[in-house]
Amino acid sequence: MIIREAQPDDIEPALAAISDAFGLQLRPPTVHTLVAGASDGTLLVAERGGVVVGTAASVGFGATGWLGGITVSPDARGNGLGRELTEAAIDALGDRETILLLATPMGRAVYEKLGFEAEGTYRVFASGSRRPERTVELRDLTPDDLDAVRALDRQASGEDRSLALEASLEGAKATPDLKAVALRPPWPALPIIGDPAAATTLLTSLIEPGLRLAVPDENTQAVNLLRLLAREQRTVTRMRRGRAVDWRPDNVWGVFSLFFG
Repeated sequence: MIIREAQPDDIEPALAAISDAFGLQLRPPTVHTLVAGASDGTLLVAERGGVVVGTAASVGFGATGWLGGITVSPDARGNGLGRELTEAAIDALGDRETILLLATPMGRAVYEKLGFEAEGTYRVFASGSRRPERTVELRDLTPDDLDAVRALDRQASGEDRSLALEASLEGAKATPDLKAVALRPPWPALPIIGDPAAATTLLTSLIEPGLRLAVPDENTQAVNLLRLLAREQRTVTRMRRGRAVDWRPDNVWGVFSLFFG
């Protein structure tokens, strides 16, 4: 078994492995390909006999880092490969004050053994077929808004997620007062950050079919609204190793992915 950094020819089988593990149908670009091409990101594959049987990824946001896309094919489970992949992804991050991840029930025990502790949950929803009726005028975001978007995101997440923000400006919207923004990453998602009242306007105006949405369980306003607009599927656990991040769950109304929230 070899664990190594993914090469261009590995992207398709790596995404297939992640799709199988999480019940998705991933095609590039994805959050994983964004991370793989980033200077502070890594996509790893576990290879056995020339076949990809596991994946793991990590991305750094300054003092913090996230793990995601950790999968092991069913026929390769039971030999500690999940732990090896997780440790390799942690090693790729280098020295960070905090490492975070969103854990499925299957993965949580592995992460606890590696020193991660649960600090909350996200509720995951699937949007329905109904399209919203926009009732307010929204404004387009431009590159000139990037500093303001960074400030909103830092207040909400407690992190510098410039990599994801810069990749998600094209087609992004905001309320006229710029109190909340709805970003548009190059994969199906609707990350919304900002003031709860403004974020409510964006979510009800922009939700569309075919989206997987997730919000912190602590954000009861967002959870209750999504229960009206979408179908609740499951929960994932936010876990941390290192110091706690000063973030505001009530300002998180949608995520980039279940990789780094």
